[in-house]
Amino acid sequence: MRHTTLRHALIAVGTLLAISITGLWSWNTLAVLFDAPTAEFRHVLAFLVLLAIVRFTLVPRQHRRARRIFTNSERVT
Repeated sequence: MRHTTLRHALIAVGTLLAISITGLWSWNTLAVLFDAPTAEFRHVLAFLVLLAIVRFTLVPRQHRRARRIFTNSERVT
């Protein structure tokens, strides 16, 4: 892949899927052990979206790193 934006998007989607599948599997395993209600995949995705919203709400923009992910401006030549 020549475009870094596409590559980063695919890496982000793959990471999101891996985290949500692992979270769902671990939650359902613990739910079976402790007789708690099991979760569905949409519950895990909703939880990750909620975490992202809370993170961007609690951390103001001026205190976040100003690093741009999709550009090569930090590369030293």
